[in-house]
Amino acid sequence: MILTFNLSGLTNAELLSFAQSLDALLAPLGETISVIYDPFKHALVVCVETSASAIAKQVAQQQTEALGAADLKRDNLFRGVKYITQAYLLHPDAEKQEAAVEVEKVIAKVGWHLNREGYDEQSALMKTLLKELSGKQAARVALLGMTEYVDLLSTSQTEFDVLRQEQLDHNTEMEQISSMTAVRGDLEQAIKDLLEILPGYYRMTNNETLGAVLPKIKELIDRTV
Repeated sequence: MILTFNLSGLTNAELLSFAQSLDALLAPLGETISVIYDPFKHALVVCVETSASAIAKQVAQQQTEALGAADLKRDNLFRGVKYITQAYLLHPDAEKQEAAVEVEKVIAKVGWHLNREGYDEQSALMKTLLKELSGKQAARVALLGMTEYVDLLSTSQTEFDVLRQEQLDHNTEMEQISSMTAVRGDLEQAIKDLLEILPGYYRMTNNETLGAVLPKIKELIDRTV
């Protein structure tokens, strides 16, 4: 019985599916074929983990896009706070003009262009700013009609923090993951070796359980090709 066939024509998903089906047929034989089964099983486990990582990489890309959108949102809200404050510097009402001057000083301390900083530096500066605007400067912010704006800025910063932490946690997991392309060859070779050896191994050992499985493996190959 010949069990070999061309694996290179299979997609990654098809190859993995075939290997998992083959594993389901052979796993019950356990230690009776461990000497030829274990290398295949190891290669399969690696590929399953790597396949999961491919999905994880897609998630990482989605996280990056979401983080960029969240960063843009807080940047725009920060610009709004700046522009409103600057407009009130020219307001004819002296009280509002004075309030704008004090709020301007707070913004100047963290930097008028803090939105140009890197993600984490910007977050640190933004939290310092929000603490001032929501604390000591809260009355002046209210006088300038910016309370809702500052609340929105605070919410956008919180949303950004959540997404940023998810990205950092995900990146830590991804550091030890290789690509599916890098390990596919190992799985192909392990399957090829196993399929070539199985018929001869059966003739040598006369393992009845293996003998019953071989026709099922042939059927699996025929369905896959």
